[in-house]
Amino acid sequence: MRLIPCPLCHEATFQLLEQKTYAHLTVATVLCPTCGLVYHNPVVEDRDREGLGLSHGQLHTDTAIRPRQLRRVARRLAYQTDFLQGIVQPGWRTLEIGCGLGHLSAWLRQRGCQTLSLEPDRQQAEFARRTFGLEVRQCRFEEAQLEGRFDFFAASHVIEHVPEPLSFLAQLRAAAAPQARLFVETPNILAPKVGPRRLFSLAHNFYFSPPTLAASMVQTGWQVLTLRVFQRDSFMVLAQAGPRRELLPPRQHAQEVWRAMARHRLRYYLHLQFLWRKIPLGRRLWMYRFRDYPGQSVPVNLSVSGE
Repeated sequence: MRLIPCPLCHEATFQLLEQKTYAHLTVATVLCPTCGLVYHNPVVEDRDREGLGLSHGQLHTDTAIRPRQLRRVARRLAYQTDFLQGIVQPGWRTLEIGCGLGHLSAWLRQRGCQTLSLEPDRQQAEFARRTFGLEVRQCRFEEAQLEGRFDFFAASHVIEHVPEPLSFLAQLRAAAAPQARLFVETPNILAPKVGPRRLFSLAHNFYFSPPTLAASMVQTGWQVLTLRVFQRDSFMVLAQAGPRRELLPPRQHAQEVWRAMARHRLRYYLHLQFLWRKIPLGRRLWMYRFRDYPGQSVPVNLSVSGE
């Protein structure tokens, strides 16, 4: 573990939100009062998790691929492909980082793309190869030896895990062809799905809002084209390779994040969110109701709390 300044605004001051202990490992989660980014500080690295005897699979999906997990992946894929329909073009060279069971990479290949997938978990990588016949390299993005440029990148529920998210985005930008697209989905700290006790986890390092992720993308050379925000759980961003610009959320965004987390602690139980999120009708009609924001309408101070 290592203490870091905020990777988005580089400020070294922070506000402690929560502290948990896992065996010998103490994890502190903080809020940056300047830009509103939430993250573990000191940052938790892979070797710290491995020191607890936890594999990648145990941290994320437990030890077996179960029907419930397959149903959850299928639901997520339906939202993602709806978002990407009409964007992905045949002949594109695509890279999916953290492909999991391979469903999105398989859809990209069906669209006529030349696909390459990365997945650090051995069991999931083998499932993707066996089920879909994909080219899957079992490694982390930081370890991959990539050749040439890519027209499309996909990183679904990945950026919250990496120890250096802006470096991750910058490395993708360096491997991008002209006009390349980047698709990212991540949990929304302004409208969490999980309960207060599970809000901060050992598996995640960063907790983004639409403004903090949009600013991170702009700073690393990605222009936001469309942003889809669900009522609860996550949000999706489609970006295009562009110039790097200095951009931060407004200072009051940190207070917005703080208020959103405080509301969630109260309303999760008062509004029976723990029940609604498990009912298919509740998920479809409430949790995954969404709003799309075209690129020209995505200010970095976008306020979307799902309320």
